[in-house]
Amino acid sequence: MTIIPEPINTTASKIYDWYESKREGHREHLGASLIGHECDRFLWLTFRWAASPVFGGRVLRLFGTGKREEQRVYEELQAIGVELHTEQDGKQIECRDRRGHFGGSVDGIGRGFPEGPETWAVLEIKTANFSASKKLKDAGVEKAKPQHYAQMMIYMGMLKLDRALYLNVNKNTDDIYTEWVPFDEGTFNDLMRRADRIIGATEPGPKVADSASKMPCKFCDFAPFCHDTQPAEFNCRTCCHSTPRDGGKWQCHEHDKELSVEDQRKGCDSHLFIPALVHGTAIDADVGFVEYFVESTGETFKNGPAHTPSKEVVKRGRKKKAVVDLGPE
Repeated sequence: MTIIPEPINTTASKIYDWYESKREGHREHLGASLIGHECDRFLWLTFRWAASPVFGGRVLRLFGTGKREEQRVYEELQAIGVELHTEQDGKQIECRDRRGHFGGSVDGIGRGFPEGPETWAVLEIKTANFSASKKLKDAGVEKAKPQHYAQMMIYMGMLKLDRALYLNVNKNTDDIYTEWVPFDEGTFNDLMRRADRIIGATEPGPKVADSASKMPCKFCDFAPFCHDTQPAEFNCRTCCHSTPRDGGKWQCHEHDKELSVEDQRKGCDSHLFIPALVHGTAIDADVGFVEYFVESTGETFKNGPAHTPSKEVVKRGRKKKAVVDLGPE
């Protein structure tokens, strides 16, 4: 009997490739969904587009599954009599801070939940596997999912609401867990101050661990940058000439112009890395360059348009990024 070899280009891999071809770029703002993260450095690197995880097709499809579950939950809530608003002007309801650089989009705002029938509340929908869902039931959202808790505090504070309904669907059993979460003004104010500090900072904060093998860096997508020599990404936000302005805008001081999102993603030939993003010690600087000493090799180099352009700095240090796999779900 002739053995037919297993095809390499399987249907599944083609589907995953399709998801990977649709990957979105960096988010324009610092997201409310991240503000509860334990590391200030992580938040700053995210906001400045210095590093980003590379999600494989399976994980991207998993994210899509979560979005589809939201639609199912909307139908279920409306079926039990909840008055639900999920869009404004054809888009998700957005929240932004006074500077326009921090915020997010709520899953919905509803009234008629059995926990508080007369109260308008933020709706936050999540999905999780069996283990995470059990922890959530046992400990509650504030302890089990602090980032989700922080996200709801931001939405409640920005929308002037004092309640949120947190709804988690167990992906293994379809069990639904709900928690009625009250607004905490002190927590909201602390989180807003944190966001403002991150946005206004000109360089990243210190590492929270001295080794990539230690928590929380062990499972962080940015460990290759913080604890190895993965270079920062090339774009306007990693350049020392750019500054965030009110209204969610960015200004280039080198060319005296407001930067569109497209401009920011492309960068330009005048790009000069923020020194804290370069794997080396700054030893000299002048107009148009910063010189670095690299301890691991003993060499020096100048980052600047007339010396070693930023794109070349990235090219020299680039390693193939590991694809992020969230494990079995």
